[in-house]
Amino acid sequence: MNSKSRLLKKIPGLSPLSFGAWALGGEYWGPQSHHDSVRAIHRALAMNVNYFDTAPVYGKGRSEQLIGQQIKKFRSEIILGTKAFYTTPEKMKTSLETSLRRLLTDYIDIFYIHWPLSGVDMRPGMEMLESLRQEGKIRAIGVSNFTVDQMKLLEGAGSIDVYQGGYNLFWSALEQKLLPYLSKRNIGFIPYGVLAQGILTESGMDHLDRNHEGYRHKMILYREDIIERIRPWLQRLLEESSRTGIPLEQAVALFTLNHLSADTVLLGVRNRSQAERNFQMVKDGLPPSFSSLLQSIKTEAEGLFQGIPNLFNHKS
Repeated sequence: MNSKSRLLKKIPGLSPLSFGAWALGGEYWGPQSHHDSVRAIHRALAMNVNYFDTAPVYGKGRSEQLIGQQIKKFRSEIILGTKAFYTTPEKMKTSLETSLRRLLTDYIDIFYIHWPLSGVDMRPGMEMLESLRQEGKIRAIGVSNFTVDQMKLLEGAGSIDVYQGGYNLFWSALEQKLLPYLSKRNIGFIPYGVLAQGILTESGMDHLDRNHEGYRHKMILYREDIIERIRPWLQRLLEESSRTGIPLEQAVALFTLNHLSADTVLLGVRNRSQAERNFQMVKDGLPPSFSSLLQSIKTEAEGLFQGIPNLFNHKS
């Protein structure tokens, strides 16, 4: 963790691993069982995960509702993050008020501008978020999926405490310009997509082998040409996981946490077994052989996605 991070100064005690709740909304990631969602949340709580990250767009508010219902009794111990797309300051404020109702709370710990809006002056929106911070409805302000130039445009309108962006072994482009910018300004960093949308898991080969008809085939990581590049890397990682007895998910999470000095690492979870596997920390650290392999593959994968702006190839 980055001890100088603005986020950790405002919200200390953030758990090293955190709960990404996109899949709980169903829809984009396929059908989701309410029972599985509830069990996943409570298993994470039992494993001392205290940051839950959601958004209104995750299942049209379903993810927020689930999180709000299940953590209500523990609200004072939980750190909640949610988001709003940049539209207008008024619409963002309305989105926040709706999120507060869904989450059954009167404040949001971390509120993000989910995606930037190119060609629009976003400073009025940032000023509005600062006013909501003064009212006590927001503790920390974040941005997600912004470029460095887009963040610079907000300077003077408010203080960005944390950045959330896509990062994994195959997609490490943020290291070039964005992470140095964050470090220089002590802006916290929370990576998402760390498990490469299911590829960097024990079932990663199954994901690569399936003929995805829905969400995954739209992802750049699942393009046929990319799959063929990734497959041998994944095989080497799975072999090292088997040799050392360290689950791949846990190795990747710890490597990312340490390599980036991230404030926390966001891991998507949709059932109890995933929670148990993802949120178990490696007790004695990673063996040098595993760390070396992860670093080597990250280096080999650099430049794999030239000219693509983000993990979703979304142009904002």
